[in-house]
Amino acid sequence: MLTNDNKIRFEMKNHLIIAAGQISIFMELTRRKSQTNKLNENDPTPLINTSMPNEKRKNSKDVTPTEKNNILSYFQKIFLDQISSNTYFHTRILFVRLLGLVYTFSFLAAYHQAPVLIGYQGLYQSHIHMKQMKERYGIWQSPSMFYFLPWMDTSDISLRTICAAGTLLGIFLLFTGRCNSIILFILWCFQTSILNIGQLFYGFGWETQILETTFLGMFLVPLYSLSKIDRHSPPSILFIFLMRFLIARIMLGAGLIKIRGDQCWRDLTCMQYHYETQPIPNAISYYLHQTPASFHKFEVLVNHFIELIAPFLCFGPWRSIRHIGGTLQILFQILLIISGNLSVLNWVTIAPALWCFDDTYPLYKYIFKRETYTEVIYCGIRQRIKVLKSIIKLFVFSLIIYLSIDPVLNLFSRYQRMNSSFDRFNLVNTYGAFGSVGKIRDEVIITGCNKSTVEQCSHDNAWLEYEFSCKPGKIDKTPCFSAPYHRRLTWQLWFAAMQNLQYNPWLIHLMVHLLASDQYSPVKVVLSVGGNPFPDAPPRFIKADLYRYKFTSLGSGDKNWWTRTYQQSYAPIFELKSPQLKSVLRQMGWKMPKVPMRS
Repeated sequence: MLTNDNKIRFEMKNHLIIAAGQISIFMELTRRKSQTNKLNENDPTPLINTSMPNEKRKNSKDVTPTEKNNILSYFQKIFLDQISSNTYFHTRILFVRLLGLVYTFSFLAAYHQAPVLIGYQGLYQSHIHMKQMKERYGIWQSPSMFYFLPWMDTSDISLRTICAAGTLLGIFLLFTGRCNSIILFILWCFQTSILNIGQLFYGFGWETQILETTFLGMFLVPLYSLSKIDRHSPPSILFIFLMRFLIARIMLGAGLIKIRGDQCWRDLTCMQYHYETQPIPNAISYYLHQTPASFHKFEVLVNHFIELIAPFLCFGPWRSIRHIGGTLQILFQILLIISGNLSVLNWVTIAPALWCFDDTYPLYKYIFKRETYTEVIYCGIRQRIKVLKSIIKLFVFSLIIYLSIDPVLNLFSRYQRMNSSFDRFNLVNTYGAFGSVGKIRDEVIITGCNKSTVEQCSHDNAWLEYEFSCKPGKIDKTPCFSAPYHRRLTWQLWFAAMQNLQYNPWLIHLMVHLLASDQYSPVKVVLSVGGNPFPDAPPRFIKADLYRYKFTSLGSGDKNWWTRTYQQSYAPIFELKSPQLKSVLRQMGWKMPKVPMRS
C-alpha cells in the first residue's frame, strides 16, 4: 500500500505527464498550422482536386467550394456588410464639415433675407402661397413644416426660428466634424420646408442639390452616434458609389447642357463674356476678363474636359484613378469659387467629389493623424441590428437607382432639362449651369425722389440711386466677395434685367416697399451699407431704368471698375397713391404697406 506522501507524489506525476502531453499536442498543432500558412503564402492558388487532369480541369464548368465561398463572400461584403476594403472615416469627417459650412451660410442668409423675400410682409408672401397650394393640391404636393407652424400670416417668428436652428446645427457640424443621421434628417426637413414655400427666390439648382447630397449623407454617417470615427458604423460602400454617381451626373449635366446650348461653348468664346456677365462678379472676375482671347479658349477646353471626360475617372477600378478624378473636380470648383460669387453651388458640389478619396489619399496625412482601424466583429443583438440596417440601406439604394432612370435618360435627351426634379421629395434631380452665356450685361437701377412733383425731380436732377448688396450700381463701386453667402434679391435683379417688368411683378412690390421704408425698415437687409438714399423718410416717387454695364479696360487709365450707358425706362414712375400700383397689388393679393414699414 502507498503512504499518503507516495499517493501525493504519484498523483502529481500523473498530472505532469498529462500536462506535458497536452503541451506537446498543442505545439504539434501550432507547427502544422504554421506550415500550412507558409504553403498558402508561397502558393496562393486555391486548393483543388489534384487527381483531375489539368486539361479536364480547365474545361470544367464546375465551381469549387472555395470559389463559391469567394463569390458569396464578395456579394455579402458589398450588399449585406456594405463595407469596402478601404476605409473612409477621414473623408466622412471632411464631408460633414463641408456640409456644415453649406448649411451655416444657407440658413444664415435665410435668417436675414427670408422675412423680406417670403415673410408675412415679404415680396412673395409664403402664407398666400401655402394657402393656394393647400386649396389646389393639398399639402403633400410640396411638403413643408410651415403648414403646421403658427403665425405665418402675422409674423416671421416661425420662419426665423427654423432658420436659426438650421444655422446652429450647421455651425455644430462645421466646427466639430461630428454628425449622425438624425441631425442630417432634421436639416433635410428644414431645407425642404423652406424650398417648398420659397417660390421664385428659392428656384436655384443648388437648393435641390443640397437636398440630394444630404439625403445620401444620412446613410454614410452613424445612425445616432456622434463619434467622429465610429468603427461600428463605417460608411456604406453602396452610398459611396451613389455619391460618385451624383458628382458624375452634376458634371455631365453641366457639360452636356453647354454643348447643346449656346454656340459660344462650341466655338470656344464663352469665357470672353462670362466674367463680365455672370450674376455677381467679384474683383478677380475683373482681372480674369482682361486676359487674352487665346487663354479664354483654353479655359473653355479645360471646362469641357472636366465636365465631359473627367467624371468617368470617379468610377476608376484603381484608387489612384479615383483620386485623380476627385482631385480634378475639387480643383475645378475651387477655381470657380475664386472667379465669381456662385453662392454655395461650388461648395456643395465638392461634397460628393470627396467620396472619390479613401483614407489613403496622400493629402490626408497632412490633415489627419495616422490611425489604424480594425474591423468590428458583430454578434448577438448587434449582428441582427446591423443586418436590419443593411437591408434598409439596400432598399433605399435600390429606390435611388430606380429614381435615377429619368434623370439619366434626361442627360441623353435632345430636350435636356436642367435643375429640375422628377419626384416631390427631390431625392434624385437633374443639374446644369450656364447653358447659355449672356454677351451683354444690363442692370435695373432703381431711383427715388422726394420732391413735390415729378417735373421738379427731373429739373433738379434729384433722382437718388438705391444700392443693393453686391449688385453693380455706381461705377466706382468695387465688385464684392460674398460666396458662399447667397444674395438672393441681387440674383433676381440680374434675371429681371433680361426680361420685361410684366414677368417680374415682385419688382413692383419691391418698389412699393421702398416707397414705405426708412433706415429701420426690414428691406434694409437687401441694401448695401449706406445704400438707402432716404434714411430719414421714404421718397415720394420711385422709378426703374435699364443701364448697360461693361468692365473698364486695364490700360485705359480709367480708375472706375465699370462704364455704363442708359438704355431705356424699365418701370414707370410710381407713388403710393398711383392707381396702377394699387391695381397690381390687388391683383396679386398684396396689401398696401403702412408708412414707415416695420417688422
